Amino acid sequence: MKSKAPPTSTVALQLQPLLLSSKLVVTGIWTAGLALLTVVLALTAVDYWSARASMLQDSAVEAAIVADNVSAAVVFRDTETATEMLSALRSSSMVLSAGVYDRDGVLFAHYARSRDPHFPTTLRATGMDRIAERAGWTMLEITHPIHGADAEVGTLYVRKSMEAVYKRLGFRFLSASLIAACVMALATAIVLRSRAVVREAENRLQELAHTDAITGVNNRHAFNERLAAELELARSTDQRVALVYIDLDNFKTINDTFGHAAGDGLLRQVASRLQSVMRRSDSISRMGGDEFAVILRQNMDDEALSQYGERIISVFELPYTEAGQQVNVTCSAGIASFPDDAPDMDALVSNADTAMYRAKELGKNRCVRFDASMNQAMVRRQAIEQALRAELEGGHGLALHYQPLFSARDNALVGAEALLRWTHAELGNVSPLEAISVAEDCGLIVPLGYWVLRTACRDASRWQGRHAHPLRVAVNISARQLGDPQFLEQVMDILRAEKLPADLLEIELTETVLMENMEAGAYTLHRLSQLGIHLAIDDFGTGYSSLAYLRQLPMRRLKIDRSFVRDLPAQEHSRKIVTAILALAHGLGLEVTAEGVETLEQAEYLVEQGCDVLQGYAFARPMPVQQFVELQASH
Repeated sequence: MKSKAPPTSTVALQLQPLLLSSKLVVTGIWTAGLALLTVVLALTAVDYWSARASMLQDSAVEAAIVADNVSAAVVFRDTETATEMLSALRSSSMVLSAGVYDRDGVLFAHYARSRDPHFPTTLRATGMDRIAERAGWTMLEITHPIHGADAEVGTLYVRKSMEAVYKRLGFRFLSASLIAACVMALATAIVLRSRAVVREAENRLQELAHTDAITGVNNRHAFNERLAAELELARSTDQRVALVYIDLDNFKTINDTFGHAAGDGLLRQVASRLQSVMRRSDSISRMGGDEFAVILRQNMDDEALSQYGERIISVFELPYTEAGQQVNVTCSAGIASFPDDAPDMDALVSNADTAMYRAKELGKNRCVRFDASMNQAMVRRQAIEQALRAELEGGHGLALHYQPLFSARDNALVGAEALLRWTHAELGNVSPLEAISVAEDCGLIVPLGYWVLRTACRDASRWQGRHAHPLRVAVNISARQLGDPQFLEQVMDILRAEKLPADLLEIELTETVLMENMEAGAYTLHRLSQLGIHLAIDDFGTGYSSLAYLRQLPMRRLKIDRSFVRDLPAQEHSRKIVTAILALAHGLGLEVTAEGVETLEQAEYLVEQGCDVLQGYAFARPMPVQQFVELQASH
């Protein structure tokens, strides 16, 4: 099911440039047409005046000839001869009539192409007794004196029709107009064709500008336009708008494992499934990466809205098939509504995003409705981010505590795990989980990880020589830190600068970190092992448990997660898991550390099962470095 088109107001806004462009094209064509018509009229006017002047000139010459020929007849008062000579003018189709007037201005002889009873009988009646020529719109009149031997004996008067001139001008005008019309038609056709091509290109560009290239749904640009339009409509109609922000869980792992092509295919499937549970009035957009957003008109109550969110979560229940592999994907979603949760667009987006992150904090694979208290948590996270940046730039609130590690065989002190502690003047005690979560979100996890590594190596270097045998220090490494191209070089530089032997550093990585960086991190881990650094798998059994990486990677130790140790020895299920982990690890030549040992019963059971190293409150709590140094003296 495709996303519904934007509302009418949005469509109108999108069409305005096209309509304006079309109007400009039409106006341009009409302007060109008027310009051509003006040119044709101007040329016609010029032709008219030119023809008129030429006709006057020709008529003057013609009249002079006729006057000269008829002069003898006038002198001798030979009316018949004069009339006959005037009749010779019939050869000119333009001549309507002519008359010869004697010295007294009385008509002596005349010629008319058609009977004209109103032909003027006196020269004065012609109105031409004092002028030689007169041209009107329909007729041209000219007079010429008739001379005898030595005096003027009369006057010749000629009327000519302008019809021939107008016919010629009309023909020329129609010809020019036809040519202009053809040019206009050709220009119009070219313009319209060009406009069609341009419009097609505009439509294509408009589509590309508003469509995500991978999934085919709306992109962030289209999302912003659609949300703004929906909020405007909601304000004018007193309605509500809900926004669902969706983020896939652990999508990076899928990309790294199966490749980006498979990741893109999975995104297309996700978009298709999301569309299948949407209403026709809803709109889905891909915001980038593995994030989607759904805009819906909230014509439903809060319970129905919650059910809508659960319906979105449900599309991830069944596995996806991509590149011949079945992939299980979940998502975290957050819902915020306008105007209940936010007064404007920016706040609505921010609050939906906040709710989505809250869903991740609660364990992922769920949909959470925004609550105002979440903003307080967000404010605190922002404050933690700012404070953490300041600490990494030269603060003194960060510190490391060390939880001792004891040999299960003889209870001897063998090392310690470095654990982050942070006390801030305003924020108080910030838990490691909270600090690390913020650091991962804001991109500070890598510099924070290097600070921990450097500080731990410095402390471990200082406490060497205070014990009967060297004590190693264990440091946890994040996925982003392992993926840092400079990680190997940084570790070597830190060991060199702090003068700590490589075999006294143990790097702990969770199964999730290993799986997210299997290919990219394998080389780095092998190089670290070649340097003598110990590698351990932390929280074993809680992540992507797989024998593959145990065989492929140079691990030295497994750490049994405290969740399996907690119920020992009472719970049979936990006993079986611990026994299996110990057998697996020892079968692969790996040592096993049990963390979270809080009772003597747990310790005794683990020792009986062959566990190598014990860690927990039953032996010692995490302590500052000075207290750990003092502890060494007693072991």
